[in-house]
Amino acid sequence: MPVIEFPLEDISRLFAGYDLDYIIDMLPFIGLDLEYRDDNYIRLEYSPNRPDFSTFYGIARALNGLLGKELGIPKFQVIENRKNVIRVDRSVSNVRQFIVGIVARGHKLNNKTIKQIVSMQEDLHNGIVQEDLHNGIGRRRLKASIGFHNLDSIEFPLDYSTSSDNLSFTPLDHPSTLTLTEILNKTESGKKFGELLEGSIHPILKDSRNTVISFPPIINSEFTRIKEGVDNLFVEVTGVDKKTVDNVLANIIAMLAEIGFKLENVAIKQDCNNSFSYNSNTNTILENVKPAYINKVLGLSLSNEEIVNCLRKSRFDAKVIDSSRINCMVPSYRVDIFSPIDIVESRQNCFFDKIRQAMIGMGLIENINFILSNKDIHYKRMRIDKFDFFTVNNSKSDEHDVLRRSLLPSLLFSLSKNIHEEYPQKLFEIGEVFVPEKDSFERWNLCCVSAFNGVTYSEIKAVLQTLMEICFKAKFETRRSENSTFIKGRSAEIAHKEKVIGQIGEISPLLIGSFKIKMPVAAFELDLTELLQI
Repeated sequence: MPVIEFPLEDISRLFAGYDLDYIIDMLPFIGLDLEYRDDNYIRLEYSPNRPDFSTFYGIARALNGLLGKELGIPKFQVIENRKNVIRVDRSVSNVRQFIVGIVARGHKLNNKTIKQIVSMQEDLHNGIVQEDLHNGIGRRRLKASIGFHNLDSIEFPLDYSTSSDNLSFTPLDHPSTLTLTEILNKTESGKKFGELLEGSIHPILKDSRNTVISFPPIINSEFTRIKEGVDNLFVEVTGVDKKTVDNVLANIIAMLAEIGFKLENVAIKQDCNNSFSYNSNTNTILENVKPAYINKVLGLSLSNEEIVNCLRKSRFDAKVIDSSRINCMVPSYRVDIFSPIDIVESRQNCFFDKIRQAMIGMGLIENINFILSNKDIHYKRMRIDKFDFFTVNNSKSDEHDVLRRSLLPSLLFSLSKNIHEEYPQKLFEIGEVFVPEKDSFERWNLCCVSAFNGVTYSEIKAVLQTLMEICFKAKFETRRSENSTFIKGRSAEIAHKEKVIGQIGEISPLLIGSFKIKMPVAAFELDLTELLQI
């Protein structure tokens, strides 16, 4: 996962009047995991589909909503300046056809701000890189690449066109001029990204004095380098996909506005039709979102007004159309929102992240397994008398022929594959299960297993009790019950307000033998869909 450093002095500055530890404790509720903390800064992991979290300005924006300091979509004023024009030559249509830009004035850069800008630039380009998978929305500069420039070194209008290999300019971090061919063959950036360009005609951005300022997606000019003391910026984004280019610019605009820049639009003049257009930095609308659907997925009973308030605290805007419909406005920088399920899960995931933090804090390791499993693990080894699963028709593999109805079998299977590792072994999983007999058959569960010589019912119940106190502030009771999964007399139902929400106990020796586990095991499994109603 991508990681950002957040200096503690900046947290105190951005959230003056709030206790520092309180603010840090709130971070999991916006989907951030605390990786490290010392006396000077914290390191936070964030999802690669949230590039707005690649700077602490974006994190502060989300936290301000959660705290109720600022509600709804952030308002970023962008002034029209007719002098800011990029003329697009038709020759780029077969090379790298899309370009957008923004001008930002009036805020002097320092090293800390530059570091934030570079952090977002790299995240939008690359995101998290694992083997050959690049999850940044720019897809390693293929779909979109970004150039930050010193505006005071540029004279509008700009020309976005193409040039042959023998054009020369001084690329960033080089003392002398190089031809485009030399840049591709000799510079680190050229060797790394040259494969994105084909042929001998390449995209070039020049200003009105015919000075090259950018060779996208390879490298910028040394002439327009941004550095400490620069207070006016020009930002250009080029790419092969219009939506991606617009999404990248939307995140940059939000960041620059939060930093304190005054923003000006940049007009794009197409050579082919002599028309002007501006960057489409517009919010999107999810129309006719059903409150009943939101409540069903979350397992809650929120009123329309409560749903609207939750959305506004998540930095969306919302309007009740009638008793059964809500329109939700999504800010342009939220590139992870496509449908109603995305705004529902953004709230649900806050609960899950808090649970993860609590479980990891108690020394457990998160385990992630497939939703699709097989009858051997979930039926035969569990010694279930009645087979009641959703099955996969015409499955190509016996390894994936059922939808799991419980998380416990998969965790027991994981223990069986680690019998030669050091004990104790303590695992947990949060995941979807499918229970045919329930009206709402798609559920979210939490399961925890603890394996070591001497593990007891009391030990696993202590984990459950700590979890309930930290994450739900709720009291629960355990009622003795018989369940073939557990040892007789050492198992119980977990109940809250007379509703059964899970099972707990010491695993039966028959199951331990069935999975060939060498140690006693205690476990509990909770129905989070029920718990989320608390």
